[in-house]
Amino acid sequence: MKVSIFERKSDIIKIVCLSIVIVWIICFFIDYFRARQSKDPLFCISENTKKYDDGTVYSCTGLGYKMYRYNRSSIATNLEFGPFFIQERTK
Repeated sequence: MKVSIFERKSDIIKIVCLSIVIVWIICFFIDYFRARQSKDPLFCISENTKKYDDGTVYSCTGLGYKMYRYNRSSIATNLEFGPFFIQERTK
């Protein structure tokens, strides 16, 4: 039974896409669990620390997600981890 070149290329593309998704999921969960342990994420594309009158906010943007660590007296929460479209809390 002969397998056409098109079928081989299609299988290779599927394997590559699946591999990329699996690597992304692994990166996401590594950063998520590190953030839950109050550690800095490993896979940040950009990092930023903003200073306010009542403390600081550390932000990390990863591949499809953001993390905010609040050290402010006006914000009750310490950590936020979510999709890339979440916004920093101001109050």
